[in-house]
Amino acid sequence: MEKRFLTWAEILDIVVLIGSFVVLVAWIFGSPLFYRTDGPVLSIFSAISLFVIVGLRLATRHFHLWPFTANLALLMIVGGGNISSILMLLSAPAVHINPKSSLVMTSIFTSTGFVLFSIYEILLYLRKTPKSAWILDDILIHLALVPGGMSLIGHIFQNPTYLSMSIDPRVGISLLEMVFMATLALSTILNNPNLFLWKFLKGGLTNQLTFAGLFANQYIAPIVYLLLVGANWQTGSFGPELFIFFGGVFATLGFLLFQAKLE
Repeated sequence: MEKRFLTWAEILDIVVLIGSFVVLVAWIFGSPLFYRTDGPVLSIFSAISLFVIVGLRLATRHFHLWPFTANLALLMIVGGGNISSILMLLSAPAVHINPKSSLVMTSIFTSTGFVLFSIYEILLYLRKTPKSAWILDDILIHLALVPGGMSLIGHIFQNPTYLSMSIDPRVGISLLEMVFMATLALSTILNNPNLFLWKFLKGGLTNQLTFAGLFANQYIAPIVYLLLVGANWQTGSFGPELFIFFGGVFATLGFLLFQAKLE
């Protein structure tokens, strides 16, 4: 079973590698994929981050002489670069964002996901996922999906606050970007049999259904709420759906933490 999962993980990594390379080439030749001026676009910086993360995984797996220090250095660059991007957009977005420029910055949501993935990858290169009640690796992967979940609400209900930055609608998580990030997360989970999640899921059908329900609730609950009360984005701000979403995230992580403590 584990070998089959590792094979699937490698296939997904190759798909992300090829896809991000295509996006990079498209940007270089001035024809970015699914480019639009009134909505989120997958930036060249996001493509670079994706390419580096999965590229390092594949290089480490297939090139036995691949330098360990290169992994740490490049992941530090990816993580540090995305932290810098977040700080730039938080501190002075009007200075660093030019809506007329052909260059699109990575959104705060996307950069947050890449920072979490980078931390996870660095930890995994330094040590195997430990058997501990503090399931840090599981938490990092789960939190890396949170920005995409928030953007999903934006795409479904066309909330500009969740979709992109008002100063430049191109700076956000596009649907293509969400597919890439979800694929990266899935390959990350399949690639690590030492995650507590796998141990919990092996406990039987009840455990599998419980986790599936908790995980799905994170995304379904805020959507159901918005369908019931109606979506009104005139103020262009966050609403109760955000807190409902985070409530689901905390419920899922809290449940896994309690289960890990009981093991």
